[in-house]
Amino acid sequence: MSAVTVIPTQPPAHRARETGARILVVDDEPSICRLLAHNLGRAGYEVVTAGSGGEAIDTIESSSVDLVLLDLKLPDIAGLEVLRHLRRIDADLPVIVLTAHGSVDIAVEAMKLGAQDFLAKPFEMERLEIVLRNGLEIRNLAREVRQLRRRLSASERFAEIIGAEGGLRECLALVEKVLPSDLTVLLTGPSGTGKDLFARVIHGEGSRSGGPFLPVNCAALPEGLLESELFGHEKGAFTGATSRRPGKLEQADGGTLFLDEIGDMAPAVQAKLLRVLQDRIVFRLGGNAPVKVDVRVICATNQNLERAVAEGRFREDLYYRLAVFPIHIPPLRERKEDIPALVEHFIARAGRSSPKNISAAALECLESHDWPGNVRELQNVIRRALVLAGEGTILPEHLPPQIGAGDTVAGGRSSLPPALGERDIAPLEEVERQHVRRAVEVCRGNLSRAARQLGIGRTTLYRKLRRFGLG
Repeated sequence: MSAVTVIPTQPPAHRARETGARILVVDDEPSICRLLAHNLGRAGYEVVTAGSGGEAIDTIESSSVDLVLLDLKLPDIAGLEVLRHLRRIDADLPVIVLTAHGSVDIAVEAMKLGAQDFLAKPFEMERLEIVLRNGLEIRNLAREVRQLRRRLSASERFAEIIGAEGGLRECLALVEKVLPSDLTVLLTGPSGTGKDLFARVIHGEGSRSGGPFLPVNCAALPEGLLESELFGHEKGAFTGATSRRPGKLEQADGGTLFLDEIGDMAPAVQAKLLRVLQDRIVFRLGGNAPVKVDVRVICATNQNLERAVAEGRFREDLYYRLAVFPIHIPPLRERKEDIPALVEHFIARAGRSSPKNISAAALECLESHDWPGNVRELQNVIRRALVLAGEGTILPEHLPPQIGAGDTVAGGRSSLPPALGERDIAPLEEVERQHVRRAVEVCRGNLSRAARQLGIGRTTLYRKLRRFGLG
């Protein structure tokens, strides 16, 4: 091992002497450990040492460390493997690798695996301290970002999810709870409700945001291809397997694997996935060597998995492995108060040069529709309406026939009494006023229930209450 240069007895004034940072030095040469401990201690750092990869991993798992100086040549575990393990334990932990002169290729590989910087031996202590200060500053910034995120409201943190202050409040409250953990999440709800968006938010705001996010649609691939996609294969495992290929479970190591439409997964693949979730080990197709993986799994389905278990179409043991933290995303018909915000969002995303508006009558038509296709259907309707409206305002006639004015009268149900005489006719606005007032009274002031009974959105009901002086 090459020696390092000793820092001066009296450090320059600009050098922080009381950093309080705890540095782990990992090197199999006791003299190197002693020298670094002595000099870094004089510079104001607290230093602990480890002479092997196993000892380094034990130290990280049992105590708090702010930065690691890692020699890549260790007696028990390869330095790159130690680096992988440290990144799994703490993705934000800065790791500075130490390499012998001429081992730049290995250092570059370490950087790809998440090392923050590298130093080739022999190195100057002045250079080492600069690298340490940079590493600790980046870690402190990451901590500040996490703290700021925790202070932000759900509407600010989840700005890309329309409904954070409306019908999705309960869902996002559950998302807030699960973010700091690595629990397996099961997202349920009808097609088109945005389950994939929720999965990306859980990953992006969670503890594994620094790792990869890999989605797999279980319904889009036949059984054989899905097995290869998830678990990978060895060369010659099947016809056309001309080389080894890692699967998505390996590629997502340290991050998140999103399994969409999990209810359509074939039974044979279900059994293999269960084994991975239990043992955290993958066997590639055609191979016998176990590959350890550290991956968070998020699943989504529009099916009733409990019913599928009862009917024998889905493994019960796998279901309980997946449904650790279930989150149900309600259909759009149950959160019509979100429609105005969604419409505004879709119009803004259209990116057209001229501003577009939607008339109150058209918006009322949208709020009266049941939306069997959920948010995806609404998005397509707005895209169509923008084309038909041209430079003008979106009107009811720009909407599809099934979302026309016929939907706006009590959800399509006529409430006019039979045999109406001329003297019985009151102004239409007064009839509507009395009908709205009566609906609110019958529902005992529950505006959400009253809006559903009237076949309109809650926002539309608020508007009518203000107009009629009933609010």
